[in-house]
Amino acid sequence: MRSRHRAAAIVAALTAVDHAANAQGWDALPVLLGLFDTTIHRHQPRINADELGIDPALWWLHSQTVPGMRLPYWVGLKAITAHLTAPDTPPWLTRRAPFGHRRLAGLAFLAEGLDTSETGRRDAAAHGLSANPDGTPVRALTACDIDGRHYQILRIRGSATTTTVVLDDPPALVRATVIPTCLRRLLTAARD
Repeated sequence: MRSRHRAAAIVAALTAVDHAANAQGWDALPVLLGLFDTTIHRHQPRINADELGIDPALWWLHSQTVPGMRLPYWVGLKAITAHLTAPDTPPWLTRRAPFGHRRLAGLAFLAEGLDTSETGRRDAAAHGLSANPDGTPVRALTACDIDGRHYQILRIRGSATTTTVVLDDPPALVRATVIPTCLRRLLTAARD
């Protein structure tokens, strides 16, 4: 599949994941997804997004800390990444029989959280939502593909619309953030 067609197919797959998450409602645990190229005909590119089996207990790390203190879900993603990319760990994706011989095209991380930035509060207000100082509930679907692209779909709780960003050549500030860094490390480990 050619690169620009792959990007469009990944956006379509991520949009479907966001719609499914929105239909299920809020307060869900995070999901780590593999984006697999299942293209049969080169003029009809297709990417499937399949959940990778992560123990749900890992996402509840915040309940094992000081009461009232919640760790963000990316802490769990960092722990998964450290474990799966350790030198003594066998290739992790090849051990997953349900995925067979499909080609890995990217990885995605879907998680809910609070956007406490000024931009997040302005976005909430623009959608007619109260911009409370503790943060705006946001669902973020972040992905990286084998071509180095960065994808993000953001949905503010209560909004019918999303914001989608695709960066063909993400700037250093984006590449250095925790979730894209983890996804890239996992992609590299899966391809080795």
